[in-house]
Amino acid sequence: MNRSNRWVLRATLATSTMAACARSGMALGLALAVAACSTAGDTGGSVDAGDRGDALTESAASGTGGALATGGASEAGAGASDAGSSGITGSGGAGGAGDAGTASSGGAPGDGGSPGAGGGGAGAPDTCSRAAACGTHKWACWPMPNPAGSGLPNPASYSDVGGGVVRDNVTCLEWQQSPPSEAYTWDQAIRYCEDLTLGGHSDWRLPTRIEMTSIVDFTRSPAIDTAAFPGARGGFHKTSSDWILTIRQAGAGAGRDYAWAFNMSDGIVSNAYSKATAASLRCVRGDGEGEAPSSPAVAPPDQYAVVSAGEVMDKYTGLIWQQGYSPTTMSWADAASYCETLGLNDHAWRLPSIRELATLVDEAQVAPSINRAMFPDTQYGARSNDWYWGSHEAARNAPAAWALNFDDGFTGFNAGASGKWNYFTEAWVKCVR
Repeated sequence: MNRSNRWVLRATLATSTMAACARSGMALGLALAVAACSTAGDTGGSVDAGDRGDALTESAASGTGGALATGGASEAGAGASDAGSSGITGSGGAGGAGDAGTASSGGAPGDGGSPGAGGGGAGAPDTCSRAAACGTHKWACWPMPNPAGSGLPNPASYSDVGGGVVRDNVTCLEWQQSPPSEAYTWDQAIRYCEDLTLGGHSDWRLPTRIEMTSIVDFTRSPAIDTAAFPGARGGFHKTSSDWILTIRQAGAGAGRDYAWAFNMSDGIVSNAYSKATAASLRCVRGDGEGEAPSSPAVAPPDQYAVVSAGEVMDKYTGLIWQQGYSPTTMSWADAASYCETLGLNDHAWRLPSIRELATLVDEAQVAPSINRAMFPDTQYGARSNDWYWGSHEAARNAPAAWALNFDDGFTGFNAGASGKWNYFTEAWVKCVR
């Protein structure tokens, strides 16, 4: 079966799964059934089309170009802002849309335990086979690597396997070592990777948002390991992940052609980079079959479990999350100590990296873009303090620090001017272990 036919089959199965979910109610009760089974994207979510990331004092100077279109809260029907405008502001946007296609558990006891500082079996054969069988490319079905030297679990590790191919020893993905220097539109980028033969393989594809996240090194600029990927450039790089409101042509995505893209000068990810705007690429292969680029993300089976009161385990990444979050927003300087002194169930907690936070993002929904049954009342919205802190300051932009916004799942650091999408003085904290 060729790749396009597999994608059609995958999209059909996803639609059938969501329909069955709606019929069954998943035994969560009416309110939770709606949250867990409905398709997201009709309400909430927005873009700041034309916001060029004026706060990025270093990367903006690097001539990356393109709109750093990220977030802001708007409700369905608000429409998208005109290119070059200051973006949408709106009222509300929570919308009650749910975990599209999420097959996660309702809280059955899981495996328990913490993956530990050593990395939870990074690159082990069972990790690779499980990732290949999970059926999605838009969720992390592997431990999320963190930059080597960051002191965090699952340190990134790469092997040059020859033939222009680099293997990620943690995720089991294989990457094109030296991409072409040309820029490509979204359609051209997908076609280039599909037509690529490299290292004796012809099953290359354009990476998804979460796959690109796995190689973003937020401790350096350009935001990638240049020892593993010599000559890597900054600037925007395409992903195959269509923005959910573009897929549905709803709300702020109506009439728009937005997809996820990474500014590799600093590592910021935007949910609203025009497909027609040419950018760089880097192809990937591995981890079985997954969604088509313009199909909603479908969560892997039995993804989450409540392992103790207030703790949720992601059975694929091995991370155990605080189900709630800090009682108030706080400065980044106070965020680490909040986690260190949390004391939830007598476990040791820490502030997650921006890569780890990104594993919680459900691309199939917006406002908030997270599993709402497992993580209720998640805060979101640009031009506010409704962000969640990451563990590190921004390279070359300290003391600004990384954070993620569950309005759509975009990232940034608090260096924007007042009124801009990335202006926030405090943020929420969700701890991990």
